[in-house]
Amino acid sequence: MPKRDRWDSSSEEENDEIEQKRLGPAGPRLEVSVPTKPTSKSSPTHDATTTTVGKASSSTTTSKYPLHNPLTMGCRSVYDIYERVARVSEGTYGVVWKAKDVTTQEIVALKQIKFDWEFQKNQGFPVTALREISVLLALSHESIVSVKEMVVGSGKDQVFMVMEYFELDLQAAMKEKRQYPNVLRQSELKGIMKQILEGARHMHNLWFLHRDLKTSNLLVHRSGRVALGDFGLARRYEDPPRALTQLVVTLWYRAPELLFGEAKYGPAIDVWSLGCIFGELICQEAIMQGQGELDQIDKIFAMVGTPNETNWPNFHTLPCAGMFRWKNPQTELELRKRFPINAPPHFRQTFLDGNGFDLLSKMLTLDPAQRITAEQALNHPYFKTGVKAELPLFFS
Repeated sequence: MPKRDRWDSSSEEENDEIEQKRLGPAGPRLEVSVPTKPTSKSSPTHDATTTTVGKASSSTTTSKYPLHNPLTMGCRSVYDIYERVARVSEGTYGVVWKAKDVTTQEIVALKQIKFDWEFQKNQGFPVTALREISVLLALSHESIVSVKEMVVGSGKDQVFMVMEYFELDLQAAMKEKRQYPNVLRQSELKGIMKQILEGARHMHNLWFLHRDLKTSNLLVHRSGRVALGDFGLARRYEDPPRALTQLVVTLWYRAPELLFGEAKYGPAIDVWSLGCIFGELICQEAIMQGQGELDQIDKIFAMVGTPNETNWPNFHTLPCAGMFRWKNPQTELELRKRFPINAPPHFRQTFLDGNGFDLLSKMLTLDPAQRITAEQALNHPYFKTGVKAELPLFFS
């Protein structure tokens, strides 16, 4: 009977505990002795470039970190470095584990990459995973989840991304912690939006699109830090833009240009998604919950209006623009009714002032060319006036 892998996503906790007891603790670790700086001129001199391996003397400090050069030795083994704590979640592109570094005791998240062997037989390593790894290694920002290293197990499908650990995603945090009457305070709303806009600005400045921004792909740390995560659909973009697939972004957060078949798009599709997130944080639920693409288009037009020569001059050039007919434009848009300015408490949502409504409407502008950018949003008066942005409190 083959030995069960304690990092196998199909294994159960009971079997894992038995296996861990049978295998015993991890093998011996290499201790590195690093000479310390002499305390006086009369002390013996040491060569600063010399590192001795072995038993540490009284004049040296001992490091428990194993010597490892990934360029020459490859990825480290997950069995030697990390101890599994719990299974966190499973998504389209991988299983996420909570784990502890046995050397530093740091809690990390291990994302086990999914392999479809029938598909990968001719395709090789999953392209979505390669794309996510390369994008995250290129981005370094406190509002973007970071990748520490790649580690491997014993099987071909045992490949893990080691990432910083966040306790919850924003969707779960809102549902579990901040439903009415404990809605977000205006300062907390500003704090969340400022953080994710800073992450989006950094990403766009380095010519990357996320293409799947939603509350379940935003991660919340115990400290209140919020970061962009799940970059499986991220891609580089160009100016002028080249054609990309329009089958991206979860439907409720998908920009109208994508729904009408636009293939040459840019950062504006991410800003639309952030506008939907902005509205969701205010009223604690997704603001346009279409049951299909046609229904989603109908809800967008009801929320922000129908296209015309003023609000979307180039609408007629979209591939699917001629395939739709809609009712006469409404006299009052759903956006203003759904998000009243300076609303009283009985509206059961986060307070929104005039600057906040203006920012929301500019992020949900139909025409991508007229839609506000992440950079412009961060310089909007909403973040410059009124109450100051604060880190949100999701954990007591």
